[in-house]
Amino acid sequence: MSAPIRFWGRVVSLRPRLVLTKFEGTTEASCPGYILTLEGTLTEGMAVPVGKSFTVAIGPATMQNREIALGDLLRGDAHPVPEGLPDTPAELYKVGVLRQIARADAPVPPDPPRTDPPLSADAVEKAPRRALAIKCLLSERGSCRDCSHAVLACVVRLTDPRNYRTGRWTQVPACIGPEDCPHFLPRED
Repeated sequence: MSAPIRFWGRVVSLRPRLVLTKFEGTTEASCPGYILTLEGTLTEGMAVPVGKSFTVAIGPATMQNREIALGDLLRGDAHPVPEGLPDTPAELYKVGVLRQIARADAPVPPDPPRTDPPLSADAVEKAPRRALAIKCLLSERGSCRDCSHAVLACVVRLTDPRNYRTGRWTQVPACIGPEDCPHFLPRED
């Protein structure tokens, strides 16, 4: 495994990770954690810190125990997500150290549902899903980019349920939020 990268930054979005496993007409959902988007710096080894926006994957227990919220200032170290790991749509994972330096200094202005806290892992697995327009989630100005209900669902289609490596992986932007959300744009097929 590569050396850890130190990070420091303010949380600008919290989104669940959603993995959908499809086999013989059935779909099973799992939530192996959350993706934090931070605005801050990354430092590799003794290099000069680089300012940027970046993503960090954390587990559900870390999210629950630390009660991470929008606006929190965090620092820690984690490893880069290796190529060929399609179920982790983040830049860093396997967080070794995580410190909450400060809680959000001001409450986030309410903008429901975009500023709602993320759903619990159990609720994510049971939530109804709707395909979301790619520009809503992935565009820098997308209306759902920082929404806690917008996910990049990692979908694996299996021919042999004992071997995920032979599965065909895709990533699909999806909404697990309220059906009456004014920001939702359906995916165009």
